[in-house]
Formats: sequence, structure tokens, C-alpha cells
Amino acid sequence: MFGADSPRKGSAAFPIDEAVVSRIFREEYGRSVAALIRAFGDIDVAEDAVQEAFAVALRKWPGAGLPPNPGGWITTTARNVATDRHVDRSCSGRWRCSCRGTAIPARPRRSDLCRTIGFA
Repeated sequence: MFGADSPRKGSAAFPIDEAVVSRIFREEYGRSVAALIRAFGDIDVAEDAVQEAFAVALRKWPGAGLPPNPGGWITTTARNVATDRHVDRSCSGRWRCSCRGTAIPARPRRSDLCRTIGFA
């Protein structure tokens, strides 16, 4: 049934358009926002990041096809958007941890940044 000859979602047999992304938005928006609220503690940041992730999906998915786990893709992309915005807002020559006021080196290792933001 699903062999090498079966069409992949996102191919010509399964076109990805606004209707598909809209359906995924309705199914996944709440879960993604909840996950980001738990991670960042700010509903505005979470909602903005998830909306940006869906905008990215509208640009990427029609050409690249639907990912195997669209909800996971949306949540991961939104988390990356929120993390980037957090770092941009708190960056003034040095990256600061907004929760503790401690400075970390200007070019931190990824593990330091994740620990500072609260992902580790």
C-alpha cells in the first residue's frame, strides 16, 4: 500500500495549499501555543511565534511537501522563532539571562544558551 511507488504528501498527488495548512492550524495551534507558554511563560510570545511558524509553513510546505509530523514541525519552528526573538531582545553586546540577570559570554555555546533560556 505505501511502497516506493506511492506518492508522498506534498507531491503533485497531494498538493499542499492554504486549505491544508488551515486544517493543520486548527488542529495544532492550541497544542503548540500551550507548549510555548510552558517554555517561555508568556502567552504573547507563544502566540506570535506559532503564527510566524505557520507563515513559514505556508512558504515552505508547497515546495518541500508536508513533513511527517506537521504539529511537531510547527512547535519546533515556533520555539526557534521565540528563542531567536528572546536572544535578540536581550542582546546588548552580551547575552543576558532575563530571569537571573546573569551575563554569559558574547558567543555562548548552544548548551549555555539552552540552559539560560530554560531548555536544559
